[in-house]
Amino acid sequence: MAHQKRVALVTGSSRGLGLAIAQQLVARGFIVILNGRDTSRLKTAAAAFKSGEVATTAGDVAAHAFAANLTKTLKALKIDHIDLVVHNAGINHMGNIKETKPANAAETLRVNALSVIHLAQAARALLEKSADPRFVLVSSLMQYFAMPARSVYAASKASAELFVGAWELELKAEKSPIRVQIFRPAGIETGFHANTKTDGDSPRSEVSRMPPEKVAAELMKLIDSTRRELAPGFMNRIVAFVARHFPALTRRLMLRRHLKSLR
Repeated sequence: MAHQKRVALVTGSSRGLGLAIAQQLVARGFIVILNGRDTSRLKTAAAAFKSGEVATTAGDVAAHAFAANLTKTLKALKIDHIDLVVHNAGINHMGNIKETKPANAAETLRVNALSVIHLAQAARALLEKSADPRFVLVSSLMQYFAMPARSVYAASKASAELFVGAWELELKAEKSPIRVQIFRPAGIETGFHANTKTDGDSPRSEVSRMPPEKVAAELMKLIDSTRRELAPGFMNRIVAFVARHFPALTRRLMLRRHLKSLR
């Protein structure tokens, strides 16, 4: 492998948005390390690349073993740095508070939020060897909303942003070169919503959907910029603006939406 090339780690990249992101990074000349918990699906995803340089590191990002697995993968490739981390791995959840099983809530928070700590610790030294290191968190517009039946997922994304936001300030205080960026998509045409873990009678989400390739292209724009955050799509940016600047209005709209769903 040509190790003078830029190296990217994309978590949750065996399918869906993560795979689309990996494909676009490979097209840009990155050596891309794919990651996923399903080893078979990960191998299938890697085999689908007809050109470019791709490797895999299987495992749960929120597990203690992830750092060792990543180090082992990079050592085998004779790579001693990472230029870009895109933390895309995550799971969905739906359920009203009265229905939600605590174990399901804990798993969602573990995978979506606590994984940030594991990944930051595993990747920091590798990123700091890069001339332009980036850590991109794939969050969600949901982190703005106290939406009935989506509280666990929204809380997990808000927590992830708080974790990475605190880390960003710690990095700056320590004069680390790592740039932290946040990407907030909404509905994407992948299996993410179809595979949602649902507690009780809460229906699966019905949201406007964007093709993963289009969303991945928007993430490339963020990587190419010095912006801290981006919500892909004009309407998503409007929604983010309203949620941020008009919280009382946003709560009324969420209540109206919930009451409508109960009819």
